Amino acid sequence: MKTKTPIRKTHFVQPPKPAHPNPEVAMTIRILTICTGNVCRSPLAAQLLASRLDAGLFDIDSAGTAALIGDRMPDPAQHIAARLGVRSAAEHRAVALTPEAVSTADLILGMERSHRRMAAQLHPSAVRRAFTLLEFAHIVSEISDDRLLSRGRDALDLETRALDTVTRMRGAVARMAPDLLYDVEDPYGRSVKVYERSARQVEHAVAQVVEFFRRISELSDLELDTQTR
Repeated sequence: MKTKTPIRKTHFVQPPKPAHPNPEVAMTIRILTICTGNVCRSPLAAQLLASRLDAGLFDIDSAGTAALIGDRMPDPAQHIAARLGVRSAAEHRAVALTPEAVSTADLILGMERSHRRMAAQLHPSAVRRAFTLLEFAHIVSEISDDRLLSRGRDALDLETRALDTVTRMRGAVARMAPDLLYDVEDPYGRSVKVYERSARQVEHAVAQVVEFFRRISELSDLELDTQTR
């Protein structure tokens, strides 16, 4: 894919919501979604996450490994995003994946296994926090509340402990088969039907990720109540 002159990255976040009542828990979790051109899958995933997670606690960005830098989302992708409740799809402009973006992300969600590998190549320490979107959704759907709370109540907040638990559970949760189930289908340049199919994969996985963080929020509140009694 031919690239163009880089432009400033656009953040997709909603108006701020009330911060978490416990200042020690109110950290910002930086999530980076990655695909190839940064015009279809990763921006949709980022936009859906940003529209459904607390903007006071999450900073969501997307990038591409071979980005069509400066390009907008194709019309079918914009229409799907709007139908799913995203108001900012038309504002998106593709940006390239950089080592800095990888190094500052707390959670990296590639749309394919190759995107996960690229993140690790740009910043080797990222290998522990890099997943495919479908992989992460699969793992978190298998983790119980007891498992999330099982690590000691040390100086780490629950969100950080939970992400560490996902990393530790990566080898314990049964793998999906075949391996293609870890990849979101690339709709770029294909029919509207493929765009719809790809978007369903993204939306379903995002719903599982959002539910995971909702559970963490509830457990954080419970943990706080227990500590203050």
